[in-house]
Amino acid sequence: MKKIDLHAHYISPGFSQFLDDYFDGKGDGVKTPPFSPESYINLMKEQDIEYGVLSISSPHISAAPDDKMLELAEEVNTYAADITQQYSDQIGFFATLPLPLAEESVNTIDKALDDQQALGFTLPTNARGVYLGDERLDPVLEKLNERQATVAIHPNEPKPAIKAMSEEVPPPLMEFIFDTTRTIIYMSQKNVFSKYPNIKWIVPHCGALLPVIAQRVAMGNKMFGSEKQPDDLEQVMKNLYFDLAGKVLPYQLPTLLEMVDPDKIVYGSDAPYTTNQVVSMLANEIESTDLITIDSKIHMLYDNGKALLDKMKY
Repeated sequence: MKKIDLHAHYISPGFSQFLDDYFDGKGDGVKTPPFSPESYINLMKEQDIEYGVLSISSPHISAAPDDKMLELAEEVNTYAADITQQYSDQIGFFATLPLPLAEESVNTIDKALDDQQALGFTLPTNARGVYLGDERLDPVLEKLNERQATVAIHPNEPKPAIKAMSEEVPPPLMEFIFDTTRTIIYMSQKNVFSKYPNIKWIVPHCGALLPVIAQRVAMGNKMFGSEKQPDDLEQVMKNLYFDLAGKVLPYQLPTLLEMVDPDKIVYGSDAPYTTNQVVSMLANEIESTDLITIDSKIHMLYDNGKALLDKMKY
């Protein structure tokens, strides 16, 4: 089936060196996979992906000192802009921000949108332990809201990291799911979604654990109450986009579909961190399942992503 891929990654030379320098080539415990624009184009052909939006994955560049991080933000965005100029009919990109540096991130937003033709931004769940929703990032969210930006959230290892746990269980297997869930709930508690209604948020990995825990949080907020009422998480979820990167069947996706707008679920391959073989297997699971109608599959794999792309105009 034809697809729009809204969760795929690129690895620039600078980012590859960053992973070597700070993580011995194993960011998040995972060996840096090979990447080239041509290899992603080949995957697109194999999987009938009409258009893909690339972004930098974790670990976030904030693991580097400020000066190095600012250089790296410029390098990764320039590299992606060059790719998208070369393959403009097939590839776009989400730009990277040097969070948690607010002023520098605000400046990067305008440059990425106006000069580099970024389609939006990828933001980590946390940068140096500063989570989305923290007041220190308000200027960044205000600018993103002003620009009506699309923001794809990407999990980062929680800070402080649970070292004893992550040494036994690689962060992408468990902590990424927890940190995504933690971040969306924290954002709703901090009223991010009502304060910045013009941002189009994409939540990765089929909403992580939100389908399981959202009702508990919403009920608890009503039970305990507070002077400052958080955003209603169940209502928030109806306005968010969710991508299908990762293992979403047979349980996660059907549960999510009971809670969210089905027109806001989009496809994601998570290549190259997910190998081509596994990308193919996961896509086949979605395309062949009896748990979802043919019409729903067409919408999730292609139509919804195409409609969202049409909104990414600045």
